[in-house]
Amino acid sequence: MQEQTVARDYRAMRRALGLNQSQFWSAVKVTQSGGSRYESGRKAPAQVDEMVRLRHELGIDITLITPENADVIRAILLKELDAKELLDLANRCRELMVNVGKVATDLVETSVGVNTMLTGKTACVEVQ
Repeated sequence: MQEQTVARDYRAMRRALGLNQSQFWSAVKVTQSGGSRYESGRKAPAQVDEMVRLRHELGIDITLITPENADVIRAILLKELDAKELLDLANRCRELMVNVGKVATDLVETSVGVNTMLTGKTACVEVQ
């Protein structure tokens, strides 16, 4: 199977971003000399082109892509998952956790009050 290649004007992209070759290419794990060859007309492998697209067009720090989140990122990029819906769900989950924490604090305070009424002794409980 032959490796797919892509032609893109990497030099123009790099210059538009105001980066030198080392800065541009090291961000996508390509050596400066390898990047120089791609800028001089050699076609980059599709994988390299995709890394350039993710990092320099979409602004995704590719060092944050892990085996654990790669499938989700891939599904979002392929439009199989709606990123806005995922973010909305994550925000609702955060709100729920904040409210659960508040309820837990209220329960601890109530239990301390009940304990004080029943025993006549004040308990020291630190709530975080």
